[in-house]
Amino acid sequence: MKRNAKWKIILNLVLLLVILGVMFYFVQNSMRAIFIELKETNLILLAGVLFLGLLHQFFEGCGIKETVRGFAPNFTIFDGMMTSFYSAFYRVITFGAGTLLAEIGFYKKKGIKISQGVGASTLHMVSYKTAIITYAILNFIFYFTSMLKQRPEMIGMILIGTILTSLLVITLVLLSLSLNIQVAVLLFCNRFVHNEKLRYYVDQANLQINALHQAMQSVLADKASLLKIYLFNLLKVGAWYVIPFVCLQEEANNINFFLAFALISFTLVLSGVIPSPAGIGSFDFVYLFMFQPIIGTVDAVSSLLLYRFASFVLPFLLGFLVFLKERRKVITDGIEEIS
Repeated sequence: MKRNAKWKIILNLVLLLVILGVMFYFVQNSMRAIFIELKETNLILLAGVLFLGLLHQFFEGCGIKETVRGFAPNFTIFDGMMTSFYSAFYRVITFGAGTLLAEIGFYKKKGIKISQGVGASTLHMVSYKTAIITYAILNFIFYFTSMLKQRPEMIGMILIGTILTSLLVITLVLLSLSLNIQVAVLLFCNRFVHNEKLRYYVDQANLQINALHQAMQSVLADKASLLKIYLFNLLKVGAWYVIPFVCLQEEANNINFFLAFALISFTLVLSGVIPSPAGIGSFDFVYLFMFQPIIGTVDAVSSLLLYRFASFVLPFLLGFLVFLKERRKVITDGIEEIS
């Protein structure tokens, strides 16, 4: 028993050292420019960006709490925020691959079954994508005439991004609500999909759809809860969308609040369908493509770095604190077991 506890402590210390090494790599490479920009930013602007970043996380916590309310009545807004931080930390450390597993793992620590956690995390993603689509469509309608005159090449790209994201959401919702469609897809795969590797992914997708079906049925039983989840996601996405205008209002006079809001909404819907580890490179590329022609390279890069701090670095650092707290508990329990 004591020997197992010792190994548990050793393995957790090794894991901690590995994580610190990966963090050092990211700070030196991906985050270095962001920290330099923070150093050169005035305190009032930095406080505004920090507030909006935390406001996003607060609404994120509210949305997650409402999503899992049917599974875990004692799950709090703070727990929802911790879930977001924890997932953000593993998104960076695992280059995006471990985000879903981290979220499900955190749910499990709070007494939520794995199947329910899978459903909740998928519904969480669907709600987030729906909010992004909503803003993109509204801004597309509002700025269509202006784009047609000034940047017609954007129209096709925005439409493709919106359609692809909408198809993803619609497919997941239909599969989760209709058992007949799910059975038809399974029968089709059983008959025509014989590759073992491909079959594995099909089976995994089926498990996720089954879990999503349970989660959706639980939420749909309460229409008020579904509306709350949607509104919380609109608010959380909206908090991030305000950041570019806050960063640019003093430097760039040729961009107003609504235009900045529209451009960042188009950026999110486009970057979400461009493959890239954790969505980092694709977002940077699309952000500069949207903002650079209007405000210039210097202001575009500066606002991008501050946006990245609020949406990427801040939740990652807070997630690291959650991770440290978790590792500390595991190591402390191991020491007590030895004693």
